[in-house]
Amino acid sequence: MKYIQNLFGWSLYSWMIYSLIITFLVLESSCKSKSPNTSHSESSSQKESIESDQFTSLPPDFKEFYIKFHEDSLYQISKIHFPLEGLPEQADPEFIGEEAFFWSADQWIFQKNAFPDKKKFLTEYTNVVDMLIEEKIHDLQFGLIMIRRFSKGSDGWSLIYYAGMNKYRSASDSQK
Repeated sequence: MKYIQNLFGWSLYSWMIYSLIITFLVLESSCKSKSPNTSHSESSSQKESIESDQFTSLPPDFKEFYIKFHEDSLYQISKIHFPLEGLPEQADPEFIGEEAFFWSADQWIFQKNAFPDKKKFLTEYTNVVDMLIEEKIHDLQFGLIMIRRFSKGSDGWSLIYYAGMNKYRSASDSQK
């Protein structure tokens, strides 16, 4: 059987073998560049991004919980008591405070610690006797706030309230 010749005098079969070898080498080199140290450095940068003066002053067991809560989706879902009270993302300001809203497990989206830019986001923590911690994350660019409340019970820390990014009326606005 005669092979089809191309411009360089190689057969189609030779080109296929050559292409497979090149593809294998490219894939192998791209896999090697992702070393275990890369994931470790990403994890440590995530930990550094949440380290603030307020965060470092929180109870050590809460800090451990908080980091694991944002790294492990199965752990996260096990540490939420559904139905979870809160508010959906971008709720109507007229709706806020008037009706109860509850998140169900099938509505839940894995929460990551995705607010590392301190120029765009400000995070505040309110610690009530090391048993209840409220976290408010302010989006400085758009004037939005996300609120999460964590409670410590007999089975450790868990999320008990989640309000997605929303604009909130001040108390003086609601009196008008």
